[in-house]
Amino acid sequence: MPNICIRCVKDSSLKQLINDEGSLGECSLCSSNELVLDAESRRFFQLTKALVRFHYSEWDYNHHWGGNGYASLFYGQDNRFFDEGRSKSDDAYEEIVLSITDGAVYEEYDKGISVFSGYDSDGQQNMLLQSISSDLNQSILTIAERLKKENHFNLESQVKDILEEYRVVGTTSIPVDNLLYRARVGFKERKRNISLGFEAEFHYVPHVGSDIGAPPPNLAMSGRVNRPGVSFLYCATDKHTAISEVRPHPGDRVSLAELRTNRNLSVFDLSDNKLHYFCDSDEALDKYRAFNTLGVLINKTIPPSERTHYSMTQLIADCIRQIGFDGIIFNSTVGSGKNIVIFDESLVDQIQSNADIVLISEVKYEYRKEYIVGDDDDYF
Repeated sequence: MPNICIRCVKDSSLKQLINDEGSLGECSLCSSNELVLDAESRRFFQLTKALVRFHYSEWDYNHHWGGNGYASLFYGQDNRFFDEGRSKSDDAYEEIVLSITDGAVYEEYDKGISVFSGYDSDGQQNMLLQSISSDLNQSILTIAERLKKENHFNLESQVKDILEEYRVVGTTSIPVDNLLYRARVGFKERKRNISLGFEAEFHYVPHVGSDIGAPPPNLAMSGRVNRPGVSFLYCATDKHTAISEVRPHPGDRVSLAELRTNRNLSVFDLSDNKLHYFCDSDEALDKYRAFNTLGVLINKTIPPSERTHYSMTQLIADCIRQIGFDGIIFNSTVGSGKNIVIFDESLVDQIQSNADIVLISEVKYEYRKEYIVGDDDDYF
């Protein structure tokens, strides 16, 4: 029975599964004594196949259609599943991979997950499986399109019905006294310290209180989850993410506030794929697409020039508020942490004694090359 530990899996869903259902034992890959799970267990097997379906379309790996084979997904630099580098031997790693690839690849729709589409009763090739990450829910996309011509309140009931279906999966509790962070470019004032007649360096006083809190409604501009004139408190789970979210320039001084929740908060979490809740069958994966689409929309990187796309994310957030949540969690597009938007600022207290000033020394940009459409290309 090959065991795999929480440190030898890469995907957060696999880590969550091992955390929830694992026990202390020796890892068959790295030989360490860690929280482990049987790599041949039904649950681990189905979740790994669900991850294949999430990240890859069938033509990416089906060798009949140009892929390098199912097993190739578990090897090399692009392997999303297991940490091959931690394995004590090639044989140990291959045993883990074979526990997946030698298992069933065709399963009944309501009883398991298939990684190949197969053929119909007449021997005709079924439509190849498309990656779930790229196969967004058409009903939600239709709502987003209708927002271009209809008022948002005409579409709220439909969005709330979708959210209610995923209430249990999406609910996350933030405990009382949990620390959050908020930043603002600039400072309240600058003071020069003079000692014994000699001028010393400047000292900076950070923004505190309302100067770094949620803006008053009349000054609230359109944001990812709030409409113009609606005041929500945007926070982050760590200092670096909070600072990154205000997009400072090198040489800027940034005020940093520390906040503490004053009661348990119920927030809707769209920062994680939650795939481990939907890995029992192809039927469950089909139900998952709508939840995944909400996450894709709320976490999408949107440049300032395209903020008209916020109309859909604002609708999602407002419906989350209307069905009783205190806030929403989504991934930061510029930091390693998460963003938490609190709908009611009174739910957190600012710890003014911990206010700080930081100097931005460097800002890094990452980029990737995009395909350039040529004169001879067919496109629309």
